[in-house]
Amino acid sequence: MTRVFVVAILMVLSPLAQAERVFEGEKVVEIFQSQDFDANLAKAEEGDVRAQYLVGAAYLYGLDEKEVEVDHEKGRYWLEEAAGQGAAEAYSELARIYRDGMGVEKNIRKFEEYLAEAGGRGLLSARSHLLDLYRDGDPELGLGPDEEKYLYWLEITAEDGLTMSMRNLARRYHQGRGLERDLAKAFEWIMRAVELDDMSAQRMAGEYYQKGMVVEQDLVKAYMMYDLGGGPGIEAKQAVAERMTEEQVKKAISRSWQWQLERNSYRPSSNGYRYQPDVSDLEPLSLTPESDQ
Repeated sequence: MTRVFVVAILMVLSPLAQAERVFEGEKVVEIFQSQDFDANLAKAEEGDVRAQYLVGAAYLYGLDEKEVEVDHEKGRYWLEEAAGQGAAEAYSELARIYRDGMGVEKNIRKFEEYLAEAGGRGLLSARSHLLDLYRDGDPELGLGPDEEKYLYWLEITAEDGLTMSMRNLARRYHQGRGLERDLAKAFEWIMRAVELDDMSAQRMAGEYYQKGMVVEQDLVKAYMMYDLGGGPGIEAKQAVAERMTEEQVKKAISRSWQWQLERNSYRPSSNGYRYQPDVSDLEPLSLTPESDQ
């Protein structure tokens, strides 16, 4: 099965154009636990999608404080009603119903389909679940790893801003594993994670600057990235320093310190800097090829 075909299937299962998270940015658990069940039941019967989800979840798990007993059939009914109106959260609960056999026979195909619907409609937890599922498989469910689907959700979660996915996608492009080898794309994803202050990505960027891969070799930026990356980057930073002048090291430390000040994100190594210059008059730090010249 080609990757294009897999993506086409997932797009059918997960129509992104109709994406809808009913509780986007809200604390769903608190809303669920504190809900007025009787009022929500009345709203659900009138077609209110939020109420349909809350009532369905109440029946699915029970709601002791409201004296709502578990009734899987009613829970599934209301969740299906909410899913019919495009609620990503409802699709996620339906996936769980068929995965665990909550009032129905376990059905792994339906579990995958409903979870893909939830992920396609923008539910981040579902996307992360799909990513892990297809990367590692799940022996208990009888599912093995699926490279094609994993790569699909890897790109989706990288676009979502998950730095771990950005790094893993960069590694795939760097190695040409499952994707055509493309160092430029690898570096692009690394730098997107770097801008989110991801320390592992900063160490990866250090290697690119050190070796001049895709970008012009720049030992100042390499040292800076290794310094920001900390931990495993210390030895690499020391090795780079042996090839730098004292003035270059000073500049690299200054830039690393500026980065930390601008983001209020400090590295333990900063306490031992030989230089902690006043950076108040420096221009905002940029990592474009023209910067730091």
